Amino acid sequence: MNDLNQKTKLKRTLTLPLLIMFGLAYLAPTVVYNYYGIFTVDTVGMYPLAICITTVVMLFTAGSYVKMVKAYPIAGSAYTYVNKSVQPHLGFLTGWVMLLDYLLIPMICYLLLGLYINEYFPIIPIWVIVVVVASLGALINIIGLKAASIIDSIIIAAQVGFTLLVIIVIAKYVVGGGGAGSLVVPQAIVNPDTFDVSKVLGASAVMCVSFVGFDAVTTLVEETKNPDKVMKPAVLGVVIGAGVLFVAVSYFMYLAWPMAYLEIEDPSVGIFELFPNMGKDWLGDVFFVVDNFATFVCAMSALAAVSRILYSMGRDNILPQKIFGTLSPKYQTPVNNILITTLVAMTALFYQDNLLGAASLISFGAISGFIMVNISVISHYYIRNNKRSRQDLLKYLISPLIGVLTLLVVFFFIDSTAKLLGSVWLGAGIIYLAVKTKGFRVLPPEMSLDE
Repeated sequence: MNDLNQKTKLKRTLTLPLLIMFGLAYLAPTVVYNYYGIFTVDTVGMYPLAICITTVVMLFTAGSYVKMVKAYPIAGSAYTYVNKSVQPHLGFLTGWVMLLDYLLIPMICYLLLGLYINEYFPIIPIWVIVVVVASLGALINIIGLKAASIIDSIIIAAQVGFTLLVIIVIAKYVVGGGGAGSLVVPQAIVNPDTFDVSKVLGASAVMCVSFVGFDAVTTLVEETKNPDKVMKPAVLGVVIGAGVLFVAVSYFMYLAWPMAYLEIEDPSVGIFELFPNMGKDWLGDVFFVVDNFATFVCAMSALAAVSRILYSMGRDNILPQKIFGTLSPKYQTPVNNILITTLVAMTALFYQDNLLGAASLISFGAISGFIMVNISVISHYYIRNNKRSRQDLLKYLISPLIGVLTLLVVFFFIDSTAKLLGSVWLGAGIIYLAVKTKGFRVLPPEMSLDE
């Protein structure tokens, strides 16, 4: 490692509340509204059930992340865990696949901001909006994550406040005789007359991406105060908090419009049909403002996470160290990686006609990475460290195996086009790795644990 990086390290400034806010900002709580129309129709009204399933699946995987971040408390997340506990080549490929998520999320967020703001203010060109918000996101990340986390906290509070407002308004509307006419409707969770397991699991597969914030939290372990005590409640707090919030708001949205799955005209903007259907058009305007801020902080959080993963891989010299493995002496942040990722995000303007194709890749990378993290737990604890007592059997074999199996089920229901494009990306990573390691004859450089 060069002398500069021996002196310049990631600065420990993050606490438990800031970590949870970072994770929630990454997954953007308002995403439950963005998916409302699409998954209400696709699940035939059982959107809350799809979220319940996703939350359970993610809890098993979150438990595996907690175990692995304790074993390897360094930046890199899934890449680090597989690299150190399973096999370095597989570690690289895991990081490569998950890079797809992190690189695409800011791009998609900035493009959505451009499209939505331009829709309300046509005088502002989309390219201007994308360039301005991308530049601002890069600047905040360069200055440091503590500043970014404080901004996250403010905007997360706005999202939670909006959600509470929506629930209160819907509850009053339903009690007054609107919508379902009752606050207790079992069909909102499971409706035997319309239940279709493939449709519900298909929605769950995509919703897995909406929980990726807990993974992003683990990339910040080297910038966290007391990570041994903080990481577990931070990771589980993000999953449980998101799950409860998503299920609650999706349930109340069902109560407001039980027949929405038959009556929504344009599922892609279904949320803007829900509020007028209740006679509450003003909620749509409030949502527009809150959701745009949420999209921006989601992009900022994704930018922070991918820059740390690139730093970790650069520090190992798996990616060119002089570019990716350095920190700014002034800000103690991976400025090169932030700028590179921002440039990738700005290519959003070239994908206006293929946003869905780009977005569909995210679930491929996320679920693939989650599967490998569960396998890492088994390899590190059960196989390598011989943790095989009765209690260990549950923690280090059965629980991660359940995580793997549940993820394989939802992976099966990922869109076939996403699987094909994801496989192409994976193939490119295999080719790069083959060249880097002289046809797999040598191992990728090992990661130092004394950072």
